Amino acid sequence: MRNVLLLTVNAIKVTFRKKGSFFVYFVLPVVGLIMSMVIYGTADTNPLNIGVINYDDGNLSVDIIDSLAQIENFKLTQVKSDEVDRLLLDGKLSCAVVFPEGFSESFIAGVPKKVEVISLKGKEATAWIEHYIDLYAENIYMLVEASEGEEEMFDKLYEGYKEEGLRLSVNKIDDQATDRVIAMFSMGLFIMFVMIGASNTSEIILREKRNRTYFRICAAPVKPGEYVLSNIITGILIILVQICIVLALMKWVLHIEAYVSGWQMLLVLGAFGLVAIGINMMIVAFASSSGQVSAASTLVVTPTCMLGGCFWSVENMPEVMQRISYFTPQRWALDAIERLQRGASFAEVAVNLAVLLAFAAVFFSIVAYRFSIADDVRRFV
Repeated sequence: MRNVLLLTVNAIKVTFRKKGSFFVYFVLPVVGLIMSMVIYGTADTNPLNIGVINYDDGNLSVDIIDSLAQIENFKLTQVKSDEVDRLLLDGKLSCAVVFPEGFSESFIAGVPKKVEVISLKGKEATAWIEHYIDLYAENIYMLVEASEGEEEMFDKLYEGYKEEGLRLSVNKIDDQATDRVIAMFSMGLFIMFVMIGASNTSEIILREKRNRTYFRICAAPVKPGEYVLSNIITGILIILVQICIVLALMKWVLHIEAYVSGWQMLLVLGAFGLVAIGINMMIVAFASSSGQVSAASTLVVTPTCMLGGCFWSVENMPEVMQRISYFTPQRWALDAIERLQRGASFAEVAVNLAVLLAFAAVFFSIVAYRFSIADDVRRFV
């Protein structure tokens, strides 16, 4: 353990001997945080422009349209089918809702037809509308089942349903959407900077290979596992300091509410930090030159961050890409944060943490084995 402690202290000294390390580890994440505020913090909650195409001649579709029109942030416009594509492309419509022919009659028949929602913005624009229409249709279908297919009985039940209305109590609440978006985008950028910082930490091994210090350490009574462990400890200490600085700035300086407790965020991001260190150490373990390490790091960090949802929501990607994203640790980390934001208990994201720790364990095992069998003492360039 003494060897591990000495190697860790030495690694920290070597890391921060260069002033540029402070910029990479502590300034870049703050820049990313401010960038997310600039992009999302000034965005207004604009009304959702909805185009309506109604091929149905029954009352149900008309009632649903009237109900949608009463929602404050929905602005409905009747459009023609041949205008939809142009209006969506021009950004004049956020989405279009299409009621199929015979929509009302299909409910009475017990085989309700699906309302089509078209958008170029994905679930971000359609989720609310789809959920509202599905809920309304579900209530109507329960009335159909209660009437047992008798049209007169259904009409009476439906009229009673409309006349009863809803009893509402209105309370003013703060809009949490902006803070949640800023927090998620900030965490995505921060995860990318963690991976960049971890690659810089791995440069300690590169420098020691380049100046032959690594081989002198191996000649001393230091086991490969101790050497790997000291670099892991160095990296995770730096990452934990990064996390604390970013979370403190979010809460007390920029006043961004992440809706996730600090200790939960620390554990999730810390677990990902272990994975980032493992990935970069594995690259170094198999590389034979500094150029290979630099190229491999670039090829790993950028694509996995894109797939994992660091730059945009995973839901906006094609289904095939969404499935592939589960092979990236970024997806599991961001998914855990998003679920915690939605009110999940920490026990419910235990699987995410287990997957992240499994990633880290595999990478560290490979690194330790690689260093234990490495006997190439040629000049590292």
